[in-house]
Amino acid sequence: MSADLKTEQLAVLTVTPRPQSSSVPDLPEDVFLLILNGLSAWDVVSCQRVSRSWRTAFSKDEYIRFVLQSYRRAKEVRALPPATLNFQSPVDGSSHVDWKTILLTVASRYHNLAHCRARMVDRYPLAPLEQLGDFFAVGQWDYHESQPGGRLYYETAAMHLKIGAKPYLFRPTLWSYDDGLLVYPPAICDEYGHFPQILALLDVETGKKYPVPFNARGKIIRNLRLKDRALIVEWAEKDPFHNLNAMEQVNRHFANCYDVHRDEENQGWTVSWRSEWKMHFLGLPPNYHDRFFSTHNANHYAVYFWQPNRSMYTGDEELPIESLSVWDISAPSSYQPSTDPSGRHRPPEKAGPYIVSRFSFNQLDFFGIRQRSTVSLMSLHLDSQALSLTVRENISIEGQGYFDPAERLWCARTTTFPFLGEGPRLYREWDGSLPPYRGHCSMESVDVEESERWFLPVMDVVDSEAGVRLSLVETCFSGHSMENKLVVRVKVEAEDLQEDVWRTLDEEFAKEVSGMGRIAGDERWLLGQNERMELVVLKF
Repeated sequence: MSADLKTEQLAVLTVTPRPQSSSVPDLPEDVFLLILNGLSAWDVVSCQRVSRSWRTAFSKDEYIRFVLQSYRRAKEVRALPPATLNFQSPVDGSSHVDWKTILLTVASRYHNLAHCRARMVDRYPLAPLEQLGDFFAVGQWDYHESQPGGRLYYETAAMHLKIGAKPYLFRPTLWSYDDGLLVYPPAICDEYGHFPQILALLDVETGKKYPVPFNARGKIIRNLRLKDRALIVEWAEKDPFHNLNAMEQVNRHFANCYDVHRDEENQGWTVSWRSEWKMHFLGLPPNYHDRFFSTHNANHYAVYFWQPNRSMYTGDEELPIESLSVWDISAPSSYQPSTDPSGRHRPPEKAGPYIVSRFSFNQLDFFGIRQRSTVSLMSLHLDSQALSLTVRENISIEGQGYFDPAERLWCARTTTFPFLGEGPRLYREWDGSLPPYRGHCSMESVDVEESERWFLPVMDVVDSEAGVRLSLVETCFSGHSMENKLVVRVKVEAEDLQEDVWRTLDEEFAKEVSGMGRIAGDERWLLGQNERMELVVLKF
């Protein structure tokens, strides 16, 4: 090759400009938004860690708002004012929103939910109130129509895993969860002393505890429930009040109601007294045969009593004694009937909690919800606006799944009727799908999805606003080499997920929250109790 040709080629190479390398942050905004539209929140957080220029580009508030538009069901996004997620012209006040923190929180949570793993595990030891005699749970059914054959047996989970084992009941628990708050008896109460306050309110997010002003001296806690920022503790006196017959004594039963308020000044919570009322006009023997079940909201309280008939006569009198009462608990009152056995200082009617309506066993029979000896009751629900009460029952279809648990089939029945005034009764069969009764915790379960083969539902929790379902199921494989176990699953209905499928929690975490057959929580965390008397919170 001649020297002139080489010189000409070098001149061409020198004149031709080199192509400049362009990065994602250098792209036009319309192209950048197309890329951003295909990324999840976790992908955006990952992109922020590539380089300084990427962090600057992917951390702009308008771009974060654009990404969060796909997570409108997340709790932090739902709490924002309307139109806050506008790309160009956000509403007033959105400039004070910490968009980066919201993005990181939402991205971490939905990434962990998608992979069904916990970001953090908190454990809270429980006080052994049952062993100390301060807790005597309401007796559970030993017969229920939702079980094939009806009969349940008090067996441990380990025994249940044996070949040919029978259905068993989970043990009752003493804690209640509602919207980020948990009420339970902590093992260590150094902040405010063990007695007389043995219950605490726990803010699950911060881990801070607040005292519940319930004086437990001379009392036996039967049940507690937190709902609509109202805490109800149902208890009985330790000392009998009178004799029921020559063999049994009756203890008076009461219910205390407390209001749970947000303390904005101290950024915490306060639990204050609202009222007290006598649950049953005579009282109940503290045994496992006289049972009561209740529900409440901010304004009303309903309690159903089921007691064995102690009559010496035959016939219909041998059927259990059943009754249902609905109370209006909206008005506060300082009067405590437990301190006034004679009722001399009773305030005027409707000056505090008062009975709105009573339903005898004849009326329950008329509504079609009298249980008799074939119990199928699953739950009670109050609607204060419609002034109605909903009773849900569950029965097992005869001949279905008696020998093969994978073929089990249940029929959920719903009966709705007004508890105040008169109106029609609404009765529905095959109304949803309820799990079989496995203890009182099963009565708190929402409708489960259609029964799946080889999985027996125990309890489901649904965060409907976030579209997150937490499910506790038990495998029911057949075979001598098969080991059935409790499994916790998570399903998320989110726009960033390509498929809506179940994801299974690791077995080590599932054991931590499934020991008592009861779970609770929402999109942020999953709560349960293990066999070591600990409340476990799995934070996503």
